[in-house]
Amino acid sequence: MKLRSLTPSLLVLLASCGPATVLEPRYVAVHNTLSAMGFAQTGTITEGSLPEGGEVETEVELVEGECYAFLALASRGLDDVDVRVYDGEEELARDVTHDAQASARVCPPRTDRYRVVLSAVDGGGSYLLSSWSGGTARRVARASSGGEQGGEALELGGTVSGSTAGGETLRTPGCVGGNSPERVHALEITERAQVSIRLESTYDAVLYLTTEYAPSEELACNDDDGDTSRSRVDVTLEPGTYYVVVDGYGDNNAGSYTLRAEQVVMQDLATVCQAARPLIPGQPVTDDTTGVPGYFGSTCAGSSGGSDHVYQLDIAQRSRVRLFQQTNQHDGSLYMRSSCEVPSSEIACDDDFASTAQSLVTTVVGPGTYFVYSDGYGTNSGNAGPYTLTADVAPASGGGANADTCANAGSAPNGPFDIDTFAAGDELMGSCGGQGAPDVVYNFTLSGRSRVRINLNNPQFDGAMYIQSQCGDASTERFCAAITRGQTGGGAMNPRTGQMTPYSVDLDPGTYSLVLDGQRPESFGSAQVSLDIFDIAAQRRLCQRAPMLRSGRSVSGTTAGERNSFEATCAGNAASGDRVYRIRLTRRSDIDLRLQGSHDAALHIRRDCQDSTTELACNDDDGQATNSRITTTLDRGTYYVVVDGFSSGNEGTFTLNYETGSPGSLMRPVQQPPNVVPQPRPWVP
Repeated sequence: MKLRSLTPSLLVLLASCGPATVLEPRYVAVHNTLSAMGFAQTGTITEGSLPEGGEVETEVELVEGECYAFLALASRGLDDVDVRVYDGEEELARDVTHDAQASARVCPPRTDRYRVVLSAVDGGGSYLLSSWSGGTARRVARASSGGEQGGEALELGGTVSGSTAGGETLRTPGCVGGNSPERVHALEITERAQVSIRLESTYDAVLYLTTEYAPSEELACNDDDGDTSRSRVDVTLEPGTYYVVVDGYGDNNAGSYTLRAEQVVMQDLATVCQAARPLIPGQPVTDDTTGVPGYFGSTCAGSSGGSDHVYQLDIAQRSRVRLFQQTNQHDGSLYMRSSCEVPSSEIACDDDFASTAQSLVTTVVGPGTYFVYSDGYGTNSGNAGPYTLTADVAPASGGGANADTCANAGSAPNGPFDIDTFAAGDELMGSCGGQGAPDVVYNFTLSGRSRVRINLNNPQFDGAMYIQSQCGDASTERFCAAITRGQTGGGAMNPRTGQMTPYSVDLDPGTYSLVLDGQRPESFGSAQVSLDIFDIAAQRRLCQRAPMLRSGRSVSGTTAGERNSFEATCAGNAASGDRVYRIRLTRRSDIDLRLQGSHDAALHIRRDCQDSTTELACNDDDGQATNSRITTTLDRGTYYVVVDGFSSGNEGTFTLNYETGSPGSLMRPVQQPPNVVPQPRPWVP
């Protein structure tokens, strides 16, 4: 739908937090601040509302040589709002955030009429519309958030001092919460530069950098640099005007400060690329990007605008390539190009593998010279630190790896082991995938009918895992499941806990082959596999012989030397030696089970002794790692209590106390986490 026309000017879109009378104090504050900055209101306020997916559009006349900011805040219920500016059908600017506020900045190429579109992307709600014009960068910086007091321009190589005391609160820093007063300093950049801005303060200050004094334009933010009295941001900036904001942690935190900006001399990209160091396959490289300029960017990891290093990788023949980076002190990114200076030549990019401290790239490439970049997430060059980078290279066809074929299959132990398909060939395929991709084979033997449970952690590839009773004969397949790069656990989600449960299959006595396979030719890598074999008959005997617990009495024993016969949804699947007990209730009752162990003990309870999906409760730590406790209400029936240990290898002596009572008599008060109420993010010009 169309809005009625407004006076051509800087258009500011404001969304209400309710009726206009509720917003009025906020609007008055905005009006006063904009007036102090040299802006003038040139249009009337218009109210309206948008359904989800709806848009409002208006045409405004923009003047060449001026720059305009379009800002929006959403009402309650409108969770994602978007602002775009068009020259005809060509998009000139848009908001890039996904939340209840948006902004877009444009400097029109000519004086003409342009379209401004506000969209309700997620949810719906009401809005207010107002237009403003005027103001300059110098006046904004000088006015800061508290009139003419402080806020003078910050020059490269220079230092300014000031105080946030008496300033207004117009926005919340992106890296911390709270509503403390702030000051703003303009910073002019005349050529592409790596800029380091350092803040020293008499209070717990926060430092951030914006292209406009608006929420969605934040480029970098830092709370503490070593201690609470220091903050620092390092960022690569293109020519233009930027705003350095000094704020405070939490609410009403203010004081005096000193601010300094320094420039690091940057080289041209050709020089940086010519100096790229060689990356030798199989030889890890350890270095540190702290304080290094950010020259490059990527298609992932928030554009990878952090400090970076570039390496050269020479490939002699068509090959598999695996690049792995560990960055324990920052959120790193990793990417690969065929041409050092050309962003469009990017071959692969990865932000997080398993955690923000790891990045992984796997691909297949032809012979040639390639470039590998160790970088950091986001636009802040301060996202930097030490890293270790390793490149592995193998022939594209593979072959000759450990456990590569049915003929040289490995032996799968009952417990955890590591696999790697990186150098393997392609011999097998399962019904759920694996054609044309590298695979490895591990055999295991069952002496009796058994339940085989498989946990798969952090596979470096998408693929398939399957079991055959005769290796290489697809007709003998007994189990097949797709696996996902970086997954943790099994293949089914437990609806009660929200955690992955292990893959599980019941098999007759015999020898079987477990195959780990890729989904595509470039799907290869390592994984951690845990194979737990439970003798169904032996487990049944344990359940039948499980001692009965009596209310008000305790039992003592040890799990040392016991087999891992039961698993759980907590305590790392509780894959340690265990003991099982029974309880019988004649009516609906509260139960209280308290376990004290000499080890990292765990406690779980289920309705069906041999069916893990009937688990009713699980507890790992109660106050400390050696204690566990379950307090719950159960209906009449028989239940099975398992004394276990965290993950594998946690076994020892224990004492188990058991009490019953009428419903409500034994229930412990539920300790709720403190309510975290999001602080509203104020509208700012």
